[in-house]
Amino acid sequence: DLTELPLEALMDIEVPKVYGASKLEQKETEAPASVTIVTADEIKKYGDRTLADVLRSVPGFNVSYDRDYAFLGTRGLSLGDFNDRVLLLVDGHRVNNNYNDGAAIGTDFILDVDLIDHVEVIRGPGSVLYGNNAFFGVINVVTRKGQQLNGVEASTEYGSFDSYKARVSFGKLFTNGVQMLLSGTYYDSGGQSSLYYPAFDQRINPGNYLASNNGVAQDMDGDLFGSLFGSLGYGDFTLEGAFNHREKVNPTAQFSTTFNDPDLRTVDERGYTSLKYAHSFPEVVDVTAQIYYDRYVHEIGYPGYAPTLDKEKDVGEWWGAELQLNKRLWDRHVITVGAEYRDDFRQDSRSSDQTTTYSDVHTNQQSYGVYVQGDFEVRTNLHLIGGIRYDQYGDFDPAFDPRVAAIYHPWEKSTFKAIYGTAFRAPSFYEFTLAGPGQVLSPEKITGYELVYEQDIGRHLRSSVSGFYNQMDDLLVFSNGSFTNFNADTKGVELALEAFWPSGIRGRASYSFQDTR
Repeated sequence: DLTELPLEALMDIEVPKVYGASKLEQKETEAPASVTIVTADEIKKYGDRTLADVLRSVPGFNVSYDRDYAFLGTRGLSLGDFNDRVLLLVDGHRVNNNYNDGAAIGTDFILDVDLIDHVEVIRGPGSVLYGNNAFFGVINVVTRKGQQLNGVEASTEYGSFDSYKARVSFGKLFTNGVQMLLSGTYYDSGGQSSLYYPAFDQRINPGNYLASNNGVAQDMDGDLFGSLFGSLGYGDFTLEGAFNHREKVNPTAQFSTTFNDPDLRTVDERGYTSLKYAHSFPEVVDVTAQIYYDRYVHEIGYPGYAPTLDKEKDVGEWWGAELQLNKRLWDRHVITVGAEYRDDFRQDSRSSDQTTTYSDVHTNQQSYGVYVQGDFEVRTNLHLIGGIRYDQYGDFDPAFDPRVAAIYHPWEKSTFKAIYGTAFRAPSFYEFTLAGPGQVLSPEKITGYELVYEQDIGRHLRSSVSGFYNQMDDLLVFSNGSFTNFNADTKGVELALEAFWPSGIRGRASYSFQDTR
């Protein structure tokens, strides 16, 4: 709580700490990546109501919205890809689903934004520690703890388009050491009452057989979700779970469906539960482990002029386990060794109407990975970090992904970083179901190079300059009924400036230039 700090401490606010860059807590200036941290205080002051809102102002990112989902563009690439090229974590738990590998960041995000303590945005290829999907970067959302609430917290909101939301949370650290947080949220928005689409206006496009209602989608923008989150911690163990059910009416008549028909809507359900263990054996090793179960359901209706309604339902279930060991040598070096296993035991996709089944696909796959990384303090102001990971993802060829970084502090409050790394993204179950007969899909690959300069200016300003170059091979995009592979190169520069004062006033400014070919 900044209001409880003495004036001297406020004048020299500590460098923020990040966990997701190396899977251990370290200062942002010591992380082998370009990092941005957004705190709960900033989220409140800037009025962000979804994770997409939070990410809009992060350097190098842009967000688009098609009145169904929010899509994240990263360092020059935005393909409407369900955000499957960014790995999204909640307290270190992967929340990308196993249908399209999508990362939900809008109202379909699994967590109420008011439960966020801070968001870690870690740019650059991150497969060295995380494997699949850590293509452009990793976003780790860290939740508030029961001790921070210390009682009951309730909130209500009302906004434009008949939008309202209610949340009730309870958090407590009991005298016996048990820490608990429980929270439930309900949100309902009517959306814009009328939206005009010229393409469906029969007066302008009389040849469009889908056109109707003079191109006006009436009461077709509704959005509703309910979410639950809970965590229970005692000693070295933490049990955590979350669930979100979201329904969205789609006014765009996509997939050549009937215009202005409320049956065009999507339903998304996402849930998980995980049991985590963290223990430090003094002078020996630090151990972290977790076992988890996840579930995802996606449904969509396709209204047509026929009396039947086509429906699609996709269901995914999976479980997995992870073990990580951290060993500190001579209080200067850190060695990290880890292993992961995952079983996608259910991947179903079914399309049908009331009488006919058009497709019914069922499959499953297993994957595993092992990794090692070392952080070596060559001198008090120079760190060399290197690591490599081996992944066997389903039936694809094994993937080897390294990362090497040099971090140099030539002067007080100055940091230079040079980073090289690779990452992969395997084709998702969704991409396989849409691939044409005989079409072979290969994993995408990225090789990234980055230089970063970070500088604290006085007591109230923090600046950063980052230049990057990415080479990407075999990127997949769905076009004209089939997939197309293409290669791309992107380069750019990102400038950022943060300001903060003891009075609580904060400010951010950034500029990003991206050139992708």
